[in-house]
Amino acid sequence: MTLARTWSVGLAGVHGAMVEVEVDMAAGVPHVALVGLPDAVVRQSVDRVRAAVVNAGASFPQRRITIGLSPASMPKQGSGFDLSMLSVGRF
Repeated sequence: MTLARTWSVGLAGVHGAMVEVEVDMAAGVPHVALVGLPDAVVRQSVDRVRAAVVNAGASFPQRRITIGLSPASMPKQGSGFDLSMLSVGRF
């Protein structure tokens, strides 16, 4: 089991709020689950990160990946979480 953490910033109204990004990779059927109240653009981050990894010449892990965005009560919007997901994914 692999667990990595980093921080990003999300918007709560007009104020910035710290968001913890945790990525867990485990054995199992390859799948990416994104949890923590993400909107549609944040869900698409998985596809953008996968494309970036493959185009950089690395291989995307064929494992069960869970990406948690905390705090779960704050809605996450936009593509600002892409880099943090990529950096903790250890691709």
